[in-house]
Formats: sequence, structure tokens, C-alpha cells
Amino acid sequence: MACTAQSALAYVESARVHLVGELKNLSVIVENLYQQGVFQDEEVSEIQAEKHDYNKTRHILNSVIKKGEKACYMFLKIIDTTRKRTLGRPTPLPERNTEPAFDLHYWISCFSFKEDPQTDVEYFQGSRPCHEYQRKLKMKTRKISSEFWTANKRLFGENNKPDLSYTPLVLDTQESVSPYKIKKYKNKKSRMSRPKKMKKYLPVDRPEISPSELLKTDKNILLVGQPGIGKTALAHEMLKLWAERDNKDLDYMFYFDMRNTLITSTMSLDDLLFCVFSEPDRGKEEVLQDIKENSDNVTMIFDGLTDLSSSVVRRLVEKDLLPYAKVIVTCRPDDEEDFLSENFLKMEVNGFSEQTIKTYLSAMLGDEQKKVLSNLELFTLCHVPMYALMVAACFSEDSPQPCTITEIYINIVRSCLQMNSNKTRNKDLNSFITNKCEEILRLAEVAFHATEGKTVNLPEMPCEDSCVLSFLKPLFIKAALTETITTYAFLHYTMQEFFAALWLLKNPDKIKDVLQQCLTEEKKHMKHVIPFLCRLLSEKSPCLMKCLIPAQEIKNTSKWFFKEMINTFFASGLDVDILFLCQCLYESQCPEACIYLLDKLEYRLDLSGESLDPNLCCAVAYVVTQSKERKISLNLEDVMVSEQGMRQLSGCLQNVQWYV
Repeated sequence: MACTAQSALAYVESARVHLVGELKNLSVIVENLYQQGVFQDEEVSEIQAEKHDYNKTRHILNSVIKKGEKACYMFLKIIDTTRKRTLGRPTPLPERNTEPAFDLHYWISCFSFKEDPQTDVEYFQGSRPCHEYQRKLKMKTRKISSEFWTANKRLFGENNKPDLSYTPLVLDTQESVSPYKIKKYKNKKSRMSRPKKMKKYLPVDRPEISPSELLKTDKNILLVGQPGIGKTALAHEMLKLWAERDNKDLDYMFYFDMRNTLITSTMSLDDLLFCVFSEPDRGKEEVLQDIKENSDNVTMIFDGLTDLSSSVVRRLVEKDLLPYAKVIVTCRPDDEEDFLSENFLKMEVNGFSEQTIKTYLSAMLGDEQKKVLSNLELFTLCHVPMYALMVAACFSEDSPQPCTITEIYINIVRSCLQMNSNKTRNKDLNSFITNKCEEILRLAEVAFHATEGKTVNLPEMPCEDSCVLSFLKPLFIKAALTETITTYAFLHYTMQEFFAALWLLKNPDKIKDVLQQCLTEEKKHMKHVIPFLCRLLSEKSPCLMKCLIPAQEIKNTSKWFFKEMINTFFASGLDVDILFLCQCLYESQCPEACIYLLDKLEYRLDLSGESLDPNLCCAVAYVVTQSKERKISLNLEDVMVSEQGMRQLSGCLQNVQWYV
């Protein structure tokens, strides 16, 4: 090994024989020497005219040595700065009793460089076509990320579009029990109070793992989670961060949305990179060679990967192609077994934590967030980011009013089916729902029986359709030492109740039995299905219903349902839950049913001692305002109500004769 006290000229000459045989990416060296004024145009042309790399290297070294100390120093500086590309990968440690090979990485690290006052000098890490291609990739990834968030902004109308961006998610890397893996299922949830049951859906905050940290890790990453839980948002944030990074390093990132990308089984690597994603404007072969030789500077994202049927994707995941590239895969829990290996760091994406939901709603809704924060069912539903987006869109200023809770669930259901079916047009989506009617109603039947049994653990998988199953998460139950049983549960219990209401709508002969169940201690939890049913039976039947159940069937049921519901609760001999009935009638948006209830109450609403959240105030105000010809007596003595709730009630006071 040459002494570090040697001049740059002597240092280059001493290693000349090794440099001739081992230097790589000669175009990088030539380009940097040209940019630093060591080579002129004629010399560059002469070097490029050489047909073999061996001769090109000799020509470079001869020219540098001939130019003397300053040129040799600049040559060494370029080698040191670009060593990852020009010297290749470091040589592995030699085995015992084996003579070590000459290590160029160690050799360049031993040279004593002077303190360089020109600290802002940037050296090309690759050829011009490679840097141009990197810039082109960054422009494309910025566009992909921007289009992703812009598509979600459309939900908020034209005048009030929030600045949508990535919101931190709960990411779990621990091997311990997770929300989706439980060793033994016990029916403890059924004995919990409803508020505690809802709170169970919120993932626990963990030490934050940022997308930038995921980009820095050398490991391949497997992001596992349910539909709408935030996997794609996380992938797009990594795209955005990479695109905004400075260009000091020459690296490449490729993103493939596997739901909308056709990758055939016969496709080659350059087909995948250049035909499917983006083609270089020039130097295609040179760029491909750089990608292959420096695969540790490549990141591949396969978003929504379900299998390895494509040969090129399988070889990338299994490291047969681009062995040092970072591969990031997002998938659902049902598909993760195909990608689990020692090469991958598995991370579970669990959605928003309690504090993150509050931060998100504050950014999306401002003061309007109180309408969601005061409703525990809606608030906890927002732990699924896609559900949170729909909730925020429904409560935004541009949303058509009134916005009932059931309407939000209808929008969520339609949005889930749209996302998983890739049906962008309303007409196409309606046709899709009609075609999937049997599977959806089968899911609704399973949901009803599970709700009736007061369990979240579905006894069987309702169907095999992936779009319909997107509302569910798997539960892995340890049945024996070597046996695990997979069952399913809804992403949120209220979504299960919504689907249970769908089944009741299709089976109206069961409705009276359910109304009676609501009056019993054992089955009183069934009353949470009724508000959903009220809205689904509305004269303004939601489009979702028309795709699943004939309009005449809905009309026939609605003729008797509302009177039957009100009479059942009044005939029970128990104290009538007026607030619950107001909630049901607000969901129904049925003025005739409101008048029928007010007649039963003799136009006297005694709410004394009650605690009214803003949503209940809205429901009471709606019922009161339906009385056009007769004033109502309203007792609000000792009522606990927020300022926002009072604003809701104040709008109906012109219909009140007197109130306490």
C-alpha cells in the first residue's frame, strides 16, 4: 500500500495497475474531470472513441498523470467522492490464510486530502443521462403524489378544499399481540359498556416512526394493513419526500399502483421500469446499466401487491434482480404470507391514534370538528383514515345539509366499494353494487346475526369477494399449539350495525321482533341498529338502497315502520326514551313521523335533567321544527348542553310556546 505522505501523482502511479483493471463507470470520472477543467472537449472525444473500457481507463490515467500533481489530486478527489459508483462495492473480508486482494476503497481512504475551501463543489455521481433520468423520475413522483391528494380534495367541493397532506399513522413493528392478531378470543367486549367498546378501536400511540426514517433504513419493508388504513398515503409520503430531496446522491425511486397497473408475466426489468413507469429521454442502456450496477441506490414501491404471479416482480421481491435495491410492499393481512421473509421488515399500519384524530379533524373542519368529537361512535370510527376523510367531507361547509349519521356511513360504504373496484363514475359504481348485491346482502346477514349475538367475531367468512371483504379485518385465534383459526370482524362495530340494518331492510318480517328485543335487558343493544334503519327507509331512499333492494319493497316497509317503532316504545310501560326517538326521526328526515311522535307526546317534550350533545340538540331541533301549526312545550330544566348545542336549539324556538 502506498504511503499517505506521497504526492497525488505518485499515489496514482503506485496503484495504476489496479485502477486500470477495476475502475467502473468511467463516464462519471470523465464528466467530472471535464467539469473541473482537467479535460477539454477534444480529450473527452478521444476517450469516448475508445471501444473497450480497459483502453478508456489507460487513456484517462495517462492523461491525468501527464498533466501532473493538480490533475492527479482532482482525479483522486473525484474517485473519493464517487467511490460507490467508480470503485464498485467494497471487497468482502478475506478468509483466514487467504492473501487479501488490493482494496481500492481502503486505498482511497488512506490518501490525505487537504482542507478544501470550495466546500460547495458538487461532483456528478453518474452520467448526464442518469441525472436527467433522476430529475424526470422526481417530476413524475411529484405528479403522482399531487394527483393522489387532489383526488381526495374533490370530496370537499369547490370553495372549501382543505390542504390535504400526510397525517402520522400508528405503525407497529413489535411481535407482540396486535389489534389484528389475538391468541384466544374471549367475549369480553360484550360485557363492556358501549363507550369502552368504541374506545377499543383506537390504536395505542407508539414511538413515532416517520416516513423519512423508513426511507433511510437499508431493509426491505412490508406494510400490512386493512383497506383505507393509510398504507397508500404512507407510500405517497415517501414518494414526496424522495422527490423533494436534494440531488447530491444519484438514486432512483419507482412506484407501481398494483391495482391499476398491468404487469404481465413475461415482462422484463427494463419493460417494467421504462415502459410501465417512465422511459429515459436518452442513454437508455447507460441508465439501465447504472441501475443494475448500483441497485443499492434503487427503491421500488409495489402498492397493493396481492401475489407474485409476475416473474419480474417476484424476482425483484426475492432479490434475483437488483439484489441490493430496497423493495417496499404494501398489502392486506390476507396476502402477507407471500412476502414474509428475513429480507423484509414487517410493519403493521393501524391508522390514527386518538390524538391524531383530533389533530386531523381540527385541520379539516375547524370549529365544525365539535360535531364529530361529541359523538363517540363517529370519533372512534375515524381511526380508519379513509373513514376519517369521509366524515370530514360530510361535515365540511360545502356538504349538502342536513348530514345525518347514516348518510356518512352510506358515503363510506360507497367510497370503499369505489376504491376497491376502481369504478370512478357514479353510473359504473351503481352497476357494480347491483352486480354485487348477493355478496353485500350476505355480509349484511352475517353482520345482523353477529350483532344479535352481541359479538364482533363473525362466525364465518360471508363471501370471497375482495371488494366486499374490504370492510373486514382478519382475527387470528390460537386454537392449539400448531393450529390457528382465521375469523373476521368489521373495522368498526358501528359499521357492523349499519350492515345489520341493511339485512333488516331486506327482511322486514324480522323488524317487529327486533323492536321488541330493544325493550329487553338481554337484547337492548339492538336499538343501535334502528337509527340506521330509519334513514335507509326514508322516502328519499339513498342510491345505495336502490341498487340492493327494489324501491317498492322499501316503500311498503316505510308505510308501517315509523308508527310501529313509536308505538312499540310507548307501549312498553317503560319510560320512553324521547332523545333516542328524536335521533331516529332526525335520521329518517320524515316530517310525518315527527308529527306522529309529537301527537303521542301531546306536544310536550320533557328533557329535564338530560345531557345533550350537539348531535342530539340537532335531532331535537329537527323534530320541533316539523310542527308548523301547533306550538310545543319544551322543558329544558337542569339540561346540560354546550354553547354549540344551544345554537342548534335556538333555531327551533319560534316553534316553542314556552320552555323552562
